[in-house]
Amino acid sequence: MPADIFVRIHNSHIINKDYIEKYIRGEGGQVILEGGIMLDISKRKKAEFLRIIGA
Repeated sequence: MPADIFVRIHNSHIINKDYIEKYIRGEGGQVILEGGIMLDISKRKKAEFLRIIGA
Protein backbone atom coordinates (compact mmCIF):
# COMPACT_ATOMS: atom_id res chain seq x y z
CA MET A 1 0.00 0.00 0.00
CA PRO A 2 1.33 3.45 -0.84
CA ALA A 3 2.19 5.15 2.44
CA ASP A 4 1.36 8.59 1.05
CA ILE A 5 -2.29 7.65 0.37
CA PHE A 6 -3.28 5.40 3.27
CA VAL A 7 -3.06 6.02 7.00
CA ARG A 8 -3.74 3.63 9.90
CA ILE A 9 -6.01 5.34 12.42
CA HIS A 10 -6.74 2.30 14.58
CA ASN A 11 -5.67 -1.32 14.76
CA SER A 12 -8.98 -2.06 12.99
CA HIS A 13 -8.94 0.77 10.42
CA ILE A 14 -6.74 1.89 7.54
CA ILE A 15 -8.21 4.73 5.50
CA ASN A 16 -7.50 6.53 2.25
CA LYS A 17 -6.74 10.10 3.28
CA ASP A 18 -8.31 11.42 0.06
CA TYR A 19 -11.73 10.41 1.44
CA ILE A 20 -11.48 12.34 4.71
CA GLU A 21 -14.19 14.98 4.99
CA LYS A 22 -13.79 16.05 8.61
CA TYR A 23 -11.68 15.44 11.70
CA ILE A 24 -13.38 15.72 15.10
CA ARG A 25 -11.01 16.42 17.97
CA GLY A 26 -11.20 14.41 21.14
CA GLU A 27 -9.12 12.07 23.28
CA GLY A 28 -8.26 10.05 20.20
CA GLY A 29 -10.61 11.80 17.87
CA GLN A 30 -12.87 10.70 15.07
CA VAL A 31 -12.77 11.04 11.34
CA ILE A 32 -15.74 11.36 8.99
CA LEU A 33 -15.22 9.93 5.53
CA GLU A 34 -17.16 10.46 2.32
CA GLY A 35 -20.55 8.82 2.63
CA GLY A 36 -20.86 9.84 6.29
CA ILE A 37 -18.80 6.95 7.67
CA MET A 38 -17.51 7.86 11.14
CA LEU A 39 -14.49 6.04 12.57
CA ASP A 40 -12.62 6.38 15.85
CA ILE A 41 -8.93 7.25 15.87
CA SER A 42 -6.96 5.46 18.58
CA LYS A 43 -5.02 7.56 21.07
CA ARG A 44 -1.84 5.77 19.99
CA LYS A 45 -2.37 6.61 16.30
CA LYS A 46 -3.57 10.21 16.71
CA ALA A 47 -0.18 11.99 16.51
CA GLU A 48 0.82 10.10 13.36
CA PHE A 49 -2.60 10.77 11.79
CA LEU A 50 -2.33 14.51 12.46
CA ARG A 51 1.21 14.60 11.08
CA ILE A 52 0.18 12.85 7.87
CA ILE A 53 -2.86 15.04 7.19
CA GLY A 54 -0.91 18.17 8.12
CA ALA A 55 -3.17 19.31 10.95
